[in-house]
Amino acid sequence: MPELPEVESFRLILLPLVDETRRQTLSLLCPPPLPENLINKGRFPSKATVDRLNKGAYSITDVLRKGKVVCVVLRKTDIKKSRHFVSKSKKTREEGGDDDSSITGEEQVLYLSLHFGMTGRMSSPDHMPELMELKKDSAYPPPHTHLVFAQGGKEASFSDPRRFGSVLIHAGPETGEIDEESIPTFADISKDALSASEEHLKSKSARPARECDDGSLVDKLMNRKKGIKGLLLDQRAVVSGVGNWVADEILYRSKIHPDQAYLTKDEAEGIVHEMHSVLSEAVECLKRGNDFPKQWLFHYRWRLGGSGSTSKDHHGKTIHFVQSGGRSSAIIPSLQKVKSRSRSAKKPAKAGKKREAAESKRSVSKKVKVERSRELKTETKSRDTEAKTTAVRRSARLSKSQ
Repeated sequence: MPELPEVESFRLILLPLVDETRRQTLSLLCPPPLPENLINKGRFPSKATVDRLNKGAYSITDVLRKGKVVCVVLRKTDIKKSRHFVSKSKKTREEGGDDDSSITGEEQVLYLSLHFGMTGRMSSPDHMPELMELKKDSAYPPPHTHLVFAQGGKEASFSDPRRFGSVLIHAGPETGEIDEESIPTFADISKDALSASEEHLKSKSARPARECDDGSLVDKLMNRKKGIKGLLLDQRAVVSGVGNWVADEILYRSKIHPDQAYLTKDEAEGIVHEMHSVLSEAVECLKRGNDFPKQWLFHYRWRLGGSGSTSKDHHGKTIHFVQSGGRSSAIIPSLQKVKSRSRSAKKPAKAGKKREAAESKRSVSKKVKVERSRELKTETKSRDTEAKTTAVRRSARLSKSQ
């Protein structure tokens, strides 16, 4: 299954088609046979919808990614087209079909979101990415190509042999301003794992350790009842983009068992660090066309697989395959052990400005108490002195009267 690094490489394949000037028009092609099962489930646009997009004259102006989802941003071209636009209702009647798509081809901005499922990928005549689940293909477009993007003399195709992926089209804001929060397929998932981990590490290095605000990513990972791998695989829980092999790689390097619950702060910090390290290095390797580092678990986890199987890692340590988070997971039992824990009753200390404010408040309170104590002592001493003076004077008056 394509994970964040592979999906980022798919985004890069689509980037050469981008035309920010909107002078080039996109053509979408659907090679037969159409994926009728996906169309019927609403996970792929019908031919009528694709025709409306082509006649609507759109241009690819950007390609975004969040987690494992790629969003192709389409805008109306600036060049007036002579094509006769057929309205949705008329087109449907002419074809005798029933198309319930809400896309008319008149929208100013459209979001075309690609999810790659188990075996989906983007390819171009110059680059055909390999997937562990697929045999090597040399011919372009590859088998099971369902959608071809063509613009400005460049081309890229979406293929999906097992048809677990999807191509969804949504209307963008009428203002034409692109906002990632307005993309439905982005709003439905958590923060991007690469961006979130990078943001956390930058924030941590920019301030002293005692002032770092760990109230987001680290806090979401630590002290949770759910096993850490299940937490990482849940695209809506903490981050998006981490799949089976990436999660195993992160936990392997962190020396944490996938079923481990109630992580400490140090363990959560370590996972965030390894998350960024694995993802950034994997993205760079795919970008340069290099293999992942030879010491990575990635190269050894595919050899057997299945619960109860064994293999050896780069260092000769035994790899076991167990079920965790609903997936087959590769672990090193000698390094990754489940530690018996329960939820920590102590809440994490507040950091940053809140902690500083609390310390300042305590300090001021202490000073006030000390000053008040001194005032009370002074007042008491003054009263005692005054009482003694009064007693002496009274005694002197009595002596004179006698």
